[in-house]
Amino acid sequence: MPGHLALVALVSWLATELLGAFMVRSWIAKGGIRASQRKPADPDAMSLPILAGHAGLNLAALLCWVIFVTTGVKPLAWIALGLMAPAIGLGISTVTIWTPYPGRTAADPGDTPAFPAAQADVVPREMLDRALSDERLSQQLVDDLISRSLAPETPVRDSGLSLRPLVPLAHGVLAIATFMLAVLAAIAAS
Repeated sequence: MPGHLALVALVSWLATELLGAFMVRSWIAKGGIRASQRKPADPDAMSLPILAGHAGLNLAALLCWVIFVTTGVKPLAWIALGLMAPAIGLGISTVTIWTPYPGRTAADPGDTPAFPAAQADVVPREMLDRALSDERLSQQLVDDLISRSLAPETPVRDSGLSLRPLVPLAHGVLAIATFMLAVLAAIAAS
């Protein structure tokens, strides 16, 4: 029978699988399957075959590991590791989908300025001449420029603490720890 290290690897593996299942559930709930099937493909969409390959290889490896832990058949530990290695590679290729990145949002659609060029803080000469010749347009130009300069910048992400990046990070760290524990357990069993 395999030792305690094999059981620790199994517990770590199950925790990794739970985080992976959470990410897949969230991805499906947010329309991930539909986004992956669009033609032409959305560059931000995850590849369904890659995700299925990652999950399928890992579940097959987990099944081999569970049989190894319960029966002690040593080749199954090495088969599990052989299946887990490409699963990790496919998992790494999907990590960019879950990793948030900074950016900026567009202005509120209701805040369309009368002078769109004022958004770039540069007003063309002909637009400025027209605005200065009409008092109403002049006042509107000044109002647009003042409201833009006083408006706070709005980030894409909420400025509060977001736990979203911790999910794939924890999944990846647990996957690496699981792989290391499984290798050590397989070596110890041999």
